[in-house]
Amino acid sequence: MSKQQMRKRGFTLIELLVVIAIIAILIALLLPAVQQAREAARRSQCRNNLKQLGLALMNYHESYNVFPPSYINGGEVRSYGYLPYGQIKNHTGYLLLLPYIDQQPMYNAIDFRFATGQADWRSRGGGQRQLQIEGKKLEVLRCPSDANFDDPHSYGWQNMYTIHNSSRVSYGFVHRHHEYAIYRCYGMDYAWYKTAFGKNGAAKLSDINDGAAQTMLLIETPFRKWSRAYGPYLQAYTHTHNILPRQYGINYDYRGSGRPYAWGPGSRHNGGCHILFGDGRVTFVNESTDRGLTNALTTIEGREAVEIPNSF
Repeated sequence: MSKQQMRKRGFTLIELLVVIAIIAILIALLLPAVQQAREAARRSQCRNNLKQLGLALMNYHESYNVFPPSYINGGEVRSYGYLPYGQIKNHTGYLLLLPYIDQQPMYNAIDFRFATGQADWRSRGGGQRQLQIEGKKLEVLRCPSDANFDDPHSYGWQNMYTIHNSSRVSYGFVHRHHEYAIYRCYGMDYAWYKTAFGKNGAAKLSDINDGAAQTMLLIETPFRKWSRAYGPYLQAYTHTHNILPRQYGINYDYRGSGRPYAWGPGSRHNGGCHILFGDGRVTFVNESTDRGLTNALTTIEGREAVEIPNSF
């Protein structure tokens, strides 16, 4: 075989470059579709997580005829007004739900006589660690679209943010106010003021006079906010445990950082976030939703006239 014949069987450099260019164009065309499909799957999983949490809340309610407290004996700014010395606990509502999300062994490992965290803003005493649950992450509490960030998290200075080796969660208990404005435990608060969850208490389904279908229970909140100290966390209460759609809306951009502030709801999904309502329904709510509507959906007995649009 002649050298000329052998050369005819190969590819020229230009032909190879053309083939590579075509492949690159096809990849560029297909990549967005693949990414969209992956995000759709993650979004569906996030929705399913909230549905499971909704079932857990209902099963807890069936057992105790009341929802779990958002937190118990938190080491907060108002703790001096209602906690005897030595009674900081920092238990979260997530811990109380463990038996209802197939985490009975983790629940059994907790000694609820003692605190699960050390946040103690007013030096009331009692806070401590329970090493047997630190560092544990539960996928049902984590949106798969959210990028891992500083997790598990520790903050060693002794104040309202003190926490050790605790995992972030994507779904926060809906509150009306942060702890600066909460003077009373849940059972002593004004009815019109209440959300479904509060400190040291929560509502019964029969208390939700605005209608369960029109009352938020849980809302998404991203791992990364304006400060790395901001929660919420599975193992323990800290200062930013409460999530406040009434005050911050959804995906509130704090100081142009692209991230929400301390108590802000939101998600890494495009354009909004998921919300669990009192009837077990999970809905994706647009970040441009009217703030007045968002406000009305947080309380259980505000008696607001609410008209939910079809696109909600």
